Amino acid sequence: MILLRGMFLSIAACLLALTCAAQALDDPAEEARAQALMRELRCVACENEPISQSSASIAEDMRARVRTMVGEGASDDEVRDWFESRYGEFVLFRPTGKGLSGLLLWGAPFGLLIVGGLIAFGVARRRQAGASEVEPVAPEDV
Repeated sequence: MILLRGMFLSIAACLLALTCAAQALDDPAEEARAQALMRELRCVACENEPISQSSASIAEDMRARVRTMVGEGASDDEVRDWFESRYGEFVLFRPTGKGLSGLLLWGAPFGLLIVGGLIAFGVARRRQAGASEVEPVAPEDV
Protein backbone atom coordinates (compact mmCIF):
# COMPACT_ATOMS: atom_id res chain seq x y z
CA MET A 1 0.00 0.00 0.00
CA ILE A 2 2.81 2.41 0.91
CA LEU A 3 4.64 1.46 -2.30
CA LEU A 4 1.55 2.26 -4.39
CA ARG A 5 1.14 5.63 -2.66
CA GLY A 6 4.80 6.48 -3.37
CA MET A 7 4.43 5.49 -7.03
CA PHE A 8 1.27 7.54 -7.34
CA LEU A 9 2.97 10.60 -5.83
CA SER A 10 5.96 10.18 -8.15
CA ILE A 11 3.73 9.95 -11.21
CA ALA A 12 1.70 12.96 -10.08
CA ALA A 13 4.88 14.99 -9.55
CA CYS A 14 6.13 14.08 -13.03
CA LEU A 15 2.82 15.04 -14.63
CA LEU A 16 2.80 18.33 -12.75
CA ALA A 17 6.36 19.08 -13.91
CA LEU A 18 5.43 18.28 -17.52
CA THR A 19 2.34 20.47 -17.31
CA CYS A 20 4.34 23.39 -15.93
CA ALA A 21 7.03 22.91 -18.57
CA ALA A 22 4.39 22.86 -21.32
CA GLN A 23 3.01 26.20 -20.16
CA ALA A 24 6.41 27.92 -20.06
CA LEU A 25 7.50 30.16 -22.92
CA ASP A 26 10.14 28.91 -25.35
CA ASP A 27 12.48 31.86 -24.86
CA PRO A 28 14.09 31.84 -21.37
CA ALA A 29 14.29 35.65 -21.34
CA GLU A 30 10.57 35.96 -22.09
CA GLU A 31 9.75 33.35 -19.43
CA ALA A 32 11.86 35.26 -16.87
CA ARG A 33 10.04 38.48 -17.79
CA ALA A 34 6.67 36.74 -17.48
CA GLN A 35 7.66 35.33 -14.06
CA ALA A 36 8.68 38.81 -12.89
CA LEU A 37 5.32 40.21 -14.02
CA MET A 38 3.50 37.37 -12.26
CA ARG A 39 5.18 38.39 -9.00
CA GLU A 40 3.90 41.97 -9.48
CA LEU A 41 0.26 41.03 -10.03
CA ARG A 42 -2.06 40.23 -7.12
CA CYS A 43 -4.41 37.26 -7.25
CA VAL A 44 -7.94 38.67 -7.16
CA ALA A 45 -9.22 35.60 -5.29
CA CYS A 46 -6.44 35.31 -2.68
CA GLU A 47 -5.88 39.10 -2.44
CA ASN A 48 -2.50 39.03 -0.68
CA GLU A 49 -0.71 36.54 -2.88
CA PRO A 50 0.96 37.09 -6.23
CA ILE A 51 -0.43 35.06 -9.10
CA SER A 52 2.91 33.28 -9.35
CA GLN A 53 2.28 31.59 -5.97
CA SER A 54 -1.51 31.27 -5.94
CA SER A 55 -3.24 27.98 -6.61
CA ALA A 56 -6.63 29.57 -7.39
CA SER A 57 -8.07 28.80 -10.80
CA ILE A 58 -8.32 32.49 -11.69
CA ALA A 59 -4.59 32.84 -10.94
CA GLU A 60 -3.90 30.04 -13.44
CA ASP A 61 -5.90 31.96 -16.04
CA MET A 62 -4.04 35.16 -15.18
CA ARG A 63 -0.66 33.40 -15.51
CA ALA A 64 -1.69 32.02 -18.90
CA ARG A 65 -2.74 35.50 -20.02
CA VAL A 66 0.59 36.99 -18.92
CA ARG A 67 2.49 34.32 -20.86
CA THR A 68 0.30 34.87 -23.92
CA MET A 69 0.80 38.61 -23.88
CA VAL A 70 4.57 38.34 -23.31
CA GLY A 71 4.77 35.73 -26.10
CA GLU A 72 2.93 38.12 -28.44
CA GLY A 73 5.48 40.85 -27.70
CA ALA A 74 3.56 43.05 -25.27
CA SER A 75 5.67 45.31 -23.06
CA ASP A 76 5.58 45.07 -19.27
CA ASP A 77 3.55 48.30 -19.08
CA GLU A 78 1.03 46.97 -21.59
CA VAL A 79 0.56 43.80 -19.53
CA ARG A 80 0.13 45.80 -16.30
CA ASP A 81 -2.28 48.21 -18.00
CA TRP A 82 -4.37 45.33 -19.37
CA PHE A 83 -4.75 43.76 -15.92
CA GLU A 84 -5.41 47.15 -14.31
CA SER A 85 -8.14 47.96 -16.83
CA ARG A 86 -9.75 44.58 -16.26
CA TYR A 87 -9.43 44.18 -12.47
CA GLY A 88 -8.69 47.71 -11.24
CA GLU A 89 -5.62 49.17 -9.58
CA PHE A 90 -6.02 46.67 -6.73
CA VAL A 91 -4.43 43.95 -8.89
CA LEU A 92 -1.07 45.78 -8.87
CA PHE A 93 1.24 45.25 -5.90
CA ARG A 94 2.85 48.60 -6.81
CA PRO A 95 -0.02 51.02 -7.50
CA THR A 96 0.61 53.68 -10.10
CA GLY A 97 -0.57 56.54 -7.87
CA LYS A 98 -2.74 58.22 -10.50
CA GLY A 99 -5.82 60.29 -9.71
CA LEU A 100 -7.58 60.81 -6.39
CA SER A 101 -6.81 57.32 -5.09
CA GLY A 102 -3.10 57.89 -5.67
CA LEU A 103 -3.25 61.25 -3.95
CA LEU A 104 -4.94 59.70 -0.93
CA LEU A 105 -2.59 56.73 -0.92
CA TRP A 106 0.59 58.78 -0.98
CA GLY A 107 -0.60 62.03 0.63
CA ALA A 108 -2.68 60.78 3.57
CA PRO A 109 0.26 59.61 5.72
CA PHE A 110 2.00 62.97 5.38
CA GLY A 111 -1.24 64.83 6.05
CA LEU A 112 -1.87 62.79 9.20
CA LEU A 113 1.70 63.44 10.34
CA ILE A 114 1.25 67.20 9.93
CA VAL A 115 -2.13 67.19 11.73
CA GLY A 116 -0.65 65.14 14.59
CA GLY A 117 2.26 67.56 14.88
CA LEU A 118 -0.09 70.55 15.02
CA ILE A 119 -2.18 68.89 17.74
CA ALA A 120 0.94 68.08 19.79
CA PHE A 121 2.19 71.65 19.36
CA GLY A 122 -1.17 73.08 20.51
CA VAL A 123 -1.30 70.82 23.57
CA ALA A 124 2.26 71.77 24.54
CA ARG A 125 1.47 75.52 24.23
CA ARG A 126 -1.63 75.18 26.38
CA ARG A 127 0.28 73.34 29.06
CA GLN A 128 3.03 75.93 29.03
CA ALA A 129 0.54 78.83 29.12
CA GLY A 130 -1.42 77.14 31.90
CA ALA A 131 1.72 76.55 33.98
CA SER A 132 2.80 80.23 33.76
CA GLU A 133 -0.62 81.56 34.84
CA VAL A 134 -0.71 79.63 38.11
CA GLU A 135 0.78 81.50 41.02
CA PRO A 136 2.44 79.58 43.76
CA VAL A 137 0.42 79.44 46.96
CA ALA A 138 2.20 80.03 50.22
CA PRO A 139 1.29 77.68 53.04
CA GLU A 140 -0.92 79.29 55.67
CA ASP A 141 0.28 79.61 59.20
CA VAL A 142 -1.90 77.79 61.57
